[in-house]
Amino acid sequence: MLKCPYCFEEIQESDQSSGMRCPHCNQYIIDDLLKSDFPSLDKKKCIFCGEKICAEARVCKYCHKWLDEINRTVDDLDLDDLYGD
Repeated sequence: MLKCPYCFEEIQESDQSSGMRCPHCNQYIIDDLLKSDFPSLDKKKCIFCGEKICAEARVCKYCHKWLDEINRTVDDLDLDDLYGD
């Protein structure tokens, strides 16, 4: 079973082509597809739209937002500047 490297949803072999987009999250697949022997069972809610998505997902397949944008923004914040410590 092949999975999208962004939303971790299964991609059928018939969906594969050069310059392809994931049929679930609509992202251009520029990274290698992931190989897995089993479907993802763990789900989480998207922090933007609230829909249930694969726990490993980096892109929501419903609202198409990158979930790691929040993590990058928080990592870039300098808390010392905010709180004056």
